Amino acid sequence: MAALGAPLRTLRALLREVRHAAGRSYRDSPAYRHVLAAFRAHRVTSEKLCRAQQELHFQAATYLCLLRSVREHEALHREYHGRGERSPQEVAGLVGFRLPQQPGGKG
Repeated sequence: MAALGAPLRTLRALLREVRHAAGRSYRDSPAYRHVLAAFRAHRVTSEKLCRAQQELHFQAATYLCLLRSVREHEALHREYHGRGERSPQEVAGLVGFRLPQQPGGKG
């Protein structure tokens, strides 16, 4: 993992991934409430300095990477998972090719 960004950016991206996973009622999900509560509990205030802030930020960034990777994997799996036999035209279209036209209008 590269350098960590701002904690607020990580929080927003993490909540965006929770929204993708939970659907319309993402604010009612336990994951949403847990992420917000954890970030609120580990923020730095003028009264105390939280030693675990960097650890929480690293864990959040790692979890964000996991959620993104799972979502992208599912999208790729839906797109390219085998659905039985495909026609040659469909296979050529998947890889970006077109089949040549045969003379006489056949094909």
